[in-house]
Amino acid sequence: MTKIRLGRRALLASSLAPAAAWAQGNTAGGNAAGTWPGARPIRLVIGFPPGGSADFLARTLAEPLQKSLGQTIVVDNRPGAGANIATEHVARSEADGYTILLGGNFSHAVNPAMFRRLSFDPIADFTPIGQVSDLPTIIAVSSASGIKTLAELLDRIKQKPGHWNYGTPGIGTPSHLAGAMLSRVTGFELTHVPFRGGAPSLTAVLAGDIEIIIGTPPVVLPHSRTGRLNALALTTAAPSPVIPDVPGAASQGLPALDISGWYGLFAPARLPAPIRDRLHAALGEALANPTVKERFGQEGLQAISSTSPAAFGEFVVKEMPFWAQVVRDAGATVE
Repeated sequence: MTKIRLGRRALLASSLAPAAAWAQGNTAGGNAAGTWPGARPIRLVIGFPPGGSADFLARTLAEPLQKSLGQTIVVDNRPGAGANIATEHVARSEADGYTILLGGNFSHAVNPAMFRRLSFDPIADFTPIGQVSDLPTIIAVSSASGIKTLAELLDRIKQKPGHWNYGTPGIGTPSHLAGAMLSRVTGFELTHVPFRGGAPSLTAVLAGDIEIIIGTPPVVLPHSRTGRLNALALTTAAPSPVIPDVPGAASQGLPALDISGWYGLFAPARLPAPIRDRLHAALGEALANPTVKERFGQEGLQAISSTSPAAFGEFVVKEMPFWAQVVRDAGATVE
């Protein structure tokens, strides 16, 4: 088997200068910061439809953010193009604190490497606010298939090659890349079927339209707990402390399968520093809330906060060469 996951240190050294430039130069002052958020609601934009992990996170964060900021948070679902539609919308919005993006490695590290043409710059067009959570993915099948372990699935694929499809929330998502990695490390041909979010891919696997779903915990776990899906393995080598019932890939014989994404908040570039810092503080309060942590954990996600917007900006830029390498190794490109 070919080990896909590479050492990040070897990929990150060249990213330090851009990270520093983003952290130091992508915000501005402004008189509007003194009255923000005023009487206008704040729109939290996500690139996926209701029913998936992004929607769950946005709606879980909305209430504590509202309390902290004293203003309504409106979740704005803008699915399509691997979250590029939502990402572009925020990039082109006014830098006034009223439009923020729940993005992630898919929007700011994967898509810039995967799509040949993007209408936004993941660094120049955004102000980083802070990380929100990790984003593990799970390989699952319908319980009607009778498959109960990853080894059984791989044996079925070996017996009938070329007839297996896996559904994901879309092109460029961690689920997509995990599926491409699964195909590569096993040497089996698997056909990617992208949907416009996790919920549609779930519907397809339960209906028998596709054989496999590679989904996020909020999509897969509720149905594995009721017995409609069999969750076979995480796409990380190690297990997750908040998903004890689903084994890591290494224990299932695939130590080379090791990939997990993340979510974070972004605003348009040149957001006034006082607004940026207040958003970061409100996000930190929300992620430290025991109820929020518990809800995240119930859905298989871990709350992860950044020490500062600058630290998150550095993290994002350092992630970019790693995910670019993942895209190249997976052979995943979009015209």
